Amino acid sequence: MPQLDTGVLAQPERLRALRRAHLLLESSSAPVDGLVRLAARSVVAPVGLLTLVDDERMHVVGKHGLPPDLERVHAEPATSSFCQFVVSEDVPLVVRDAREDPVLRDLGVVHTRHITAYLGQPVHDAAGHTLGAVCVTDSVPRHWTDDDIAALAECASLLEMLLAAETSREDIALAAAETDAVLETALEAFVAIELTGEITRWNRAAERTFGWSAQEAIGQYVHDLVIPERFRAAHRAGLTRLARGGVPRLIGQRLQLYAVNRSGNEFPVELTLNVVEGQLGRHAHAFIYDISERVTAERHLARERHFLSALLDNLDAGVVACDERGRLILFNRAMRQIVGHDADGSTAERWTAAGTAPGGGTISGDEMPLTRAFHGEHIRDAEFVIHVPDRPRRSFTVNAQPIRDADGARLGAVAALHEVTDRRRAQRLIECELAVSRILEHSATIEAAGPELLETVARTLHWPHAEMWLVDKVGNVLRNAAMWTEPGYEIPFPDPLPPGKGVSGVAWETGQPTWIPDISAVSSRLNVPSLAKHGLRVGLALPIRDGTGVTGTLSFFGDAAEQPEQSLIALLSGIAAHVGQFLERRRAEDLAKQLARTKDEFIALVGHELRTPLTSISSYTELLLHDHEDETTRAEFLAVIARNAENLRAIIDDLLDLAGLESGYVTMVERPLDFAAVVREVADANAPSARDRDLDCAVTLPHNPTPVSGDLPRLRKVVDHLVTNAVKFTPAGGRVEIRLDGDVAGVTLRVTDTGVGIPAEERSRLFERFFRGSNIRNQGVPGTGLGLAISRTVVERHGGTITVTDHGEKPGTTFEVRLPAYCP
Repeated sequence: MPQLDTGVLAQPERLRALRRAHLLLESSSAPVDGLVRLAARSVVAPVGLLTLVDDERMHVVGKHGLPPDLERVHAEPATSSFCQFVVSEDVPLVVRDAREDPVLRDLGVVHTRHITAYLGQPVHDAAGHTLGAVCVTDSVPRHWTDDDIAALAECASLLEMLLAAETSREDIALAAAETDAVLETALEAFVAIELTGEITRWNRAAERTFGWSAQEAIGQYVHDLVIPERFRAAHRAGLTRLARGGVPRLIGQRLQLYAVNRSGNEFPVELTLNVVEGQLGRHAHAFIYDISERVTAERHLARERHFLSALLDNLDAGVVACDERGRLILFNRAMRQIVGHDADGSTAERWTAAGTAPGGGTISGDEMPLTRAFHGEHIRDAEFVIHVPDRPRRSFTVNAQPIRDADGARLGAVAALHEVTDRRRAQRLIECELAVSRILEHSATIEAAGPELLETVARTLHWPHAEMWLVDKVGNVLRNAAMWTEPGYEIPFPDPLPPGKGVSGVAWETGQPTWIPDISAVSSRLNVPSLAKHGLRVGLALPIRDGTGVTGTLSFFGDAAEQPEQSLIALLSGIAAHVGQFLERRRAEDLAKQLARTKDEFIALVGHELRTPLTSISSYTELLLHDHEDETTRAEFLAVIARNAENLRAIIDDLLDLAGLESGYVTMVERPLDFAAVVREVADANAPSARDRDLDCAVTLPHNPTPVSGDLPRLRKVVDHLVTNAVKFTPAGGRVEIRLDGDVAGVTLRVTDTGVGIPAEERSRLFERFFRGSNIRNQGVPGTGLGLAISRTVVERHGGTITVTDHGEKPGTTFEVRLPAYCP
């Protein structure tokens, strides 16, 4: 039983397609009638029809076998037709006897047209819309066979093909008409050519552009009319390649070239070249636009932009601008140097993520000077700090304002940055210098003042690490006296530095400020890779001077590479001078205390080291005078008197010798000598004492000793004092090692023991006259405290150095004597 869906009949898309098909099929009535006649004859039916059904009517567009009274009928109500069911269900409708069907028997055509049997196939357009049906009818009942149904389906397919062909012809004609209308009204010149160069199309815009009418241009060669003579050979070669099947790389691209008009004037044009395949082969066409005015305007604008760019790039101030949408469109040269990149189209809020307030707080995007100006605010002399990663902080004052047109519409904003880094830093350092003076004024020692002093200066510089070093003249090294590190950096406590090692060692050795722009890129001699590993980049060390010379260094380290700034070095040198004056005052006070202590120690020396032998001499002399012992006893007394007299003479000789050496009135007789022989002689002389104390004594001498120039007795005395002390203060079972090395520069003597060592707090006084370590005094070991003082003076008079190194947790010390080689 057939079903009916009226919604399908009323679909707008189907109705539009049906109206168009109706027009096309009516214009092709003869072929349509022929196909309908073929349908009726193929199934031996008296009547054949092609009907189109809309939402109200059934339209007859093809017919065969209708009675004369129905030949003029072109439409009937859709509700009375069989076709409405074919369209609604989009399936063939097969009716043997409509009178027996409860739905179909009431149709009007059954009663008025006496249609009993019906066979219909749906007909579609190219888009798949069901438009109507091709059908056959009979007035008597029929048994429609499968062949009948298949034959009618073939006729439906033929009708659909006819409809598609008519639609295609109409579309082509319509498209051609539309194309002609578009080309003739186009503002751009349109020129089409055969690959021989012959012009086939020439619109009105081409007439206006080149001065040739379409009647004059069509049939002519394009290179003769519009191609400048200097380009004609290349144009013809390109057409030849196209004719051979090549595809130019410029096809489909917008090109800027030159053309020539009827008057022979050249002018710039913009065109898009395309090649199409037609029924008659390839041809090319192009849309051409005269861009003379635009090129002139662009050149003028380019000159203005170049002038403006040169003007802005010549300014010392950094200039940044954004457009009406807040996008960055301009950084001048100074601004590019400030932020390290060019304008990138990002928003004004992000024009530099490194902006901070003068106090160090982060500035939000809305607080950026350019953003504030973009929103209508006028900014004058705003403080602004920029810290680009791996670059030093820079201070600026900023002026910014919105940019508006004559009507007040916002066009963007502009900001200018004037650098005041040096000025602000100088102000901060002057304040810092006053703070340093107050810190030193209220500190008893430089070690106590050091951490606060370093923090004050480092925070002023915005550098995260600072160190203070003092010269240890005994060890000939720099020792760290204070250190400050900003939280977040893990800098280990530094080891002592010899001269020339590290930025501080270089400043000590040269006596000049040392600036390292990037410590990660310097030689290992400076011993700063560990600092670079912890994120430090720039290093600056300044010598601290007192009345005796360089006595220490101040060292500061930043987290961004930075080139030397003489103004900064000068300001920090002033702070180093304050520290030097403080040390000189403290040293004067210490010297006064030392003089008092020396006087006391001298009195103690006289009271003990001199009185003891004098007492012995006096006592034994009195015994000799009053007692009458035998000769053996008298000889023993005289030996005691002689030994104590010799000790007194030695002490007096040491005192006079030291005074003479220090004052300079004692001259030394320097001759070339074999220092290795001197060391061997002293070692041999002390060997019995070493054996008596059960010491392991090792002596290492070079095979080819380096000669030195010196006063033999005095140098022998230096070596003897060092070796004798090593043997004397090394407990039984210990070890003494004597090693002499030489090179072209000189000789180095090292005397190492495993003895009692030197208390760390007393190491700096080791070479002072009359000084003896507390651990030695407490053991009751006799001595004057003059031997090392004399040794240092003798070595320094020979142009050498003497230093001492403690073994840390291990027992013992190492004395090192360095003497220059003999120069004939």
